[in-house]
Amino acid sequence: MSEPAPPTHPALGARGGGPQRQARALATRSAILAAAAEEFSTASYHEASLSRILERSKVTKGALYFHFVSKESIASAIVDEMEVLCRDLVVRARARGRDPLRTAAQVAREVQDALAGPVLRAGQRLCSEGFAGPQRPGWPFTFWQEVFAGLFADADRAGLLAPGVDHVPLARAVVDISAGAFVTSLGVSGLRDLAMRVCQNWELLLGATADPGWLADWRADGGMGAVLGPHLTGGWVVEA
Repeated sequence: MSEPAPPTHPALGARGGGPQRQARALATRSAILAAAAEEFSTASYHEASLSRILERSKVTKGALYFHFVSKESIASAIVDEMEVLCRDLVVRARARGRDPLRTAAQVAREVQDALAGPVLRAGQRLCSEGFAGPQRPGWPFTFWQEVFAGLFADADRAGLLAPGVDHVPLARAVVDISAGAFVTSLGVSGLRDLAMRVCQNWELLLGATADPGWLADWRADGGMGAVLGPHLTGGWVVEA
């Protein structure tokens, strides 16, 4: 249950003010969200503590409640941050100009790298616990299914998928497997083996669904290992 907000501190008064005050307010809000992301990335919503968020952020309780009315509103803001990060990630991957299957693999690598930071980890946990909010049911799973379905549809039109492969179930399988890999890696190794799981899962999926000619070129270029890097990427260890 959300904790009620205390009365507004009189010194904080109405929002607004000059550029310096607005800059301080933005800095304070950013500090709260950074601290909250760290907290929610290591604890469930119900285990997460507002007192620890305050301790991490180094702000006062009045400042926290000036920006957020409850723990639930902080969680919602973390998911907002995750949504921006994910959408930007897809834009960057598409901007590389690679074919759709290589772009899909690049997206997988970018997600894996982003999980090195607390925002995506926290947002993933919060969404899995049902805190994505009523305005985005199923987030981020529905988002990623749409992204990969679009990329695989493009790949199908370009003749990059093997005959008989349906891009919609393939996209759904990618999301299901990726979500399972995150949960399993979190429980088994604290995400240390996530890069290895991403690499091996994508090699298996593409090996079963890609056009043989594309697959031969992909493997000649180094396959998923070339996308992720041979040993380290984004701070995650690719363990044998």
